[in-house]
Formats: sequence, structure tokens, C-alpha cells
Amino acid sequence: MSDLSTLLPDDLEPSFRGVMPGRGNAPLAFCRWEHPSPRGRVVLSHGYGEHAERYRHTAHWLHSLGWSVSAMDHRGFGRSAGIRGDAEGIRGFVEDLTLFLRQERHHDAPTAPRMVDGVPALALPAHPQVLLGHSFGGLVALLTLLWYPGAMDGLVLTSPALKLRDIGLPMRMLQRLLYWVAPHRPLDLPGDKSQVCSDPILVQRYWADPLCHHFVTAAFPTALEEGRRALLGLGSELDRPILLLEAGEDSVVDPEASEDFWASIPAGFLERHRLAGFMHEVLHDRQRKLAQALVEAWLVRLGNPTPTSAMSV
Repeated sequence: MSDLSTLLPDDLEPSFRGVMPGRGNAPLAFCRWEHPSPRGRVVLSHGYGEHAERYRHTAHWLHSLGWSVSAMDHRGFGRSAGIRGDAEGIRGFVEDLTLFLRQERHHDAPTAPRMVDGVPALALPAHPQVLLGHSFGGLVALLTLLWYPGAMDGLVLTSPALKLRDIGLPMRMLQRLLYWVAPHRPLDLPGDKSQVCSDPILVQRYWADPLCHHFVTAAFPTALEEGRRALLGLGSELDRPILLLEAGEDSVVDPEASEDFWASIPAGFLERHRLAGFMHEVLHDRQRKLAQALVEAWLVRLGNPTPTSAMSV
């Protein structure tokens, strides 16, 4: 039972908070946890209903491994602009995240220009940049890799929302009706956070956090489905190392429904683990140290690449 986290998580306050223009110049809040001698940068892409700084304990852990960390509040979440829990399709989220990845890459680039045959050229990245996406943020991260692969050097996914579990016919009919009548009207859907997060302290924090919310519009699940369809049949196009952590007790995402997609990723790029006993929020789970150990080992291998074949555990 020593792997269970039952105490207050070790948090790390951001070293910088800022606002950047997203698609359509929408103001998007972001923060950084800078490391003085970084191995690279991990960019976090949060899930539905939360925001970047809900991962302060994750930033603390990654920082202790020698990584700088950045995170942005998706539009409609946290401190960023937008209707709470709304979407104008999936592409806007992807373009926002790509702009943020490029900003952070530029932030880490050497200040002196690179010289090629005596001619100034664009500076090469000083360190690897890894994108870590959870749930809805994982779906956005996958689409970012598909459409803008040069924005990252590797991808970590926890419970990516490729296929949500069936909500039942009555709820599906209501969602379709609302989509036609009032697609961008937020509805209050609180749910039971203890069914997706096993750590009672982090559940309590969620409900006490004014930047977390449980609003959703009918357009939001439609955007998720749009994103899933955009990925279908294109797994073979993904050409960056990917670590996939799936929750064994996931009440939100159905991992079994995406087997064909994961099987289509070229050999050697995907390392996949199904974590028995974990709930949906893998990095907020009481057993998260087990997940963190897998991520840590993968990050080490990313920095020391050797020819490997795909793994599935």
C-alpha cells in the first residue's frame, strides 16, 4: 500500500503567469514552472472541467526530474476567455495548443542565431519538448501531433478521450435536441467527481476551486466526436514517440473502443500500459506514483533513444 498517495500533494507554484493570443486573438492564460538546468520542457494539456494549475503537483514531480513545465488553460476553461465548456468545433483547440507549443519552443530557443555556411539560420531547439495530454486534452494533443507534428518531440497521453462511454439513448436525444436549439448554452452537469478521481484530497480541491467548472454545451461533445472522426484511419501518420496510459477502471473513456487506432500506429512509436485499478484521472489517482514511474522511465528513454518495438502492458 506504500504506492497510495493519501497525504496533501506536494505542489509547486508557477514561476511565471501570462496571457497569449489564441485563435482569433482570444486571450489564453498560461503558466510556467521554470527549471534552472532543464532536460527539456513538458507542456500540459488539461482535461474537461479543470485548468492548468490543477496540475501543480504534477509540475512539482516533473520539476524534480529536471524538466521545465508549461501549461495553458484551453479556451472556455480556467482563466482563459470563452464560454465555459463550449466549443466551435475541435480545430480551434488544436490551433490554440499549437500556438502555445510554438511559443514555448521559441521561449527555449538559444538567443544567438545559428550559422549555416556563414548565413544566419533559425536556431535549433535547445531541448526536447514533450506534450502531456489528459482526456479531452489528450484528444487535442493527438490531433496536434497529426496536423502539426513539428510542434513536439514526444507525446504522453493519459486516458485520451477518443471514445466516450455511452451516455444512454435519452441523454443522446437531449444532446441532439440542444445542439439544434441552443448549441452554445452552458448546462450545469456536476456529476460525481469521486467516480473519476480516487484521491479524496484532489476531489475536495476540485469542488473548492473556483477555476474548475462542470458546465458543458451541446456543441462540446459534438466537437469531441469531430476530433475522433478526424483521427480514424490516420494512426499510421503519427511519427513521434507516444506513451499511452489507460485507466483500468475508466468510467468516462472506453479504452476497448480504440483498439484499431492504436494498432495502426507504426511499430516502435507506441508504448501502451493499462493500469489496473486506476480511475480516469491517472495523474490524480491515489496510485499515481506507479504512473509517474512509467512516465519517468519513458522520458529517460526519449533522451537516450534506442531501436525498440512497440510495447503493450
